[in-house]
Amino acid sequence: MPADPLTLDVAVCTYKRPERVAGLVPQLLSQLQDLEEVDARVVIVDNDAAGSARERLVNAGGVGQDGRVHVVVEPTPGLSAARNRALSEAAERDLLVFIDDDELPGDGWLAALVATYRNTGAVGVTGPVESVFEQQPDPWVASAPVFRRVQRPTGTPMRSAATNNLLLDMTVVRRLGLEFDPRFAFTGGEDTFFTRSLTARAGALVWCDAAVVSETVPSERTSREWVLTRARRNAETWAWVRLLDTSGWRRARRRLEFTARGTALWLVGSACALASRGEDADRQAQRAQHEHRAAGGRGILRATLLGPRTAPYAR
Repeated sequence: MPADPLTLDVAVCTYKRPERVAGLVPQLLSQLQDLEEVDARVVIVDNDAAGSARERLVNAGGVGQDGRVHVVVEPTPGLSAARNRALSEAAERDLLVFIDDDELPGDGWLAALVATYRNTGAVGVTGPVESVFEQQPDPWVASAPVFRRVQRPTGTPMRSAATNNLLLDMTVVRRLGLEFDPRFAFTGGEDTFFTRSLTARAGALVWCDAAVVSETVPSERTSREWVLTRARRNAETWAWVRLLDTSGWRRARRRLEFTARGTALWLVGSACALASRGEDADRQAQRAQHEHRAAGGRGILRATLLGPRTAPYAR
């Protein structure tokens, strides 16, 4: 007898972005049609207690009777609560795929994730996110690492991943009893902490280079101030996650390592940025790299010495 088809949820966690979600849902439904022997649906987790996304989808006819779009309201605020609601909605499913509400899937995105999962048997699969600017930024901004995502050969093992493009084997997640940690509810980093816990206990995630999603970058995110703030915040989260997944003398040793690392990145990055002054595109690109590195060093130092100091998702 043929094996039962895989069951899969594509989850979108959202907060007060009803128009974006309404535009994303049809594209996700189109992705479901590319799957073979998979029973799939789209799950919208509306983290707005007022249910703005649910209301928008219902009014637009985006929630039909065929069960392919399932909308729930998670009133507990924060990233961790919303993602944990997605886990609970997928309690009986084989696979759970996360995509952000400000992203769009590329052609064959979902089928590529599932195919890589089937070919490797990995506990999860992640892929690239491409930045698409609403308006062309200056060379400094365009060259900043925050917008230049690294790509890798398909099958490359990964220690951690973000939930902006991630497939999870829910059988493994349930067996380990994993959830997203509420300590990261408003700081971000809940996805990195979660996936590091997963891979530490169950084996690596793998990369799928064909599973591409694009992220729209609005004009307000193309200033140097925003880029450097984001670089510092990402580094804060990077350091804080890695401090919390150790304890005792290992955490103390890591704190010393991060203090030295943050200081070196800050000082060397700042010095190289000063040496890269110039108005041509190449010099601007070089300076962006160095200033980004210096901001990251400051973020590592802040998290190591003081703990996370920013909460960009606070309500």
